[in-house]
Amino acid sequence: MEGLSGVLTIVGAIASLVALFLPAKGWRQKLVHVIYGVAITISTETTIGYYQKYSQMNQIEYSANELIKTRRFLFSDQGFIHAALAFLEKNKDLYPDSYSRAKEMCERCGCLAGYHGPEGLILLGRKADIDAAASALEGLLRGIAQMSKGP
Repeated sequence: MEGLSGVLTIVGAIASLVALFLPAKGWRQKLVHVIYGVAITISTETTIGYYQKYSQMNQIEYSANELIKTRRFLFSDQGFIHAALAFLEKNKDLYPDSYSRAKEMCERCGCLAGYHGPEGLILLGRKADIDAAASALEGLLRGIAQMSKGP
């Protein structure tokens, strides 16, 4: 947001300088100059806002795709679940329902507790739940990556 303030300050200053050098004999011409300055500032603010949102959506799409692409090579299913939850938590301001659903799903299937039982034995039922949760989170991330592309 600091960059936006700086750009708006610069644009406002330029609009003021332009208005200063344009001849304004009456109050109507001065009013037109003020309207020009305000219009330039508002259009710049709108353009920058759209650009920032577009950039953020592109970054989210890229990050989600990278996470999905590296799932099989870098992560166990449990590691992928943690990475996906971290990604969703980071972007929960944009996807609050997805983050809530993912957390609830993980709590229900116990995927954050692991799949080892007493004495380090692998509990097959829990392993299947973790596999299913990891696949579901991958699908959720694929959906977010597709939504980010826009229409």
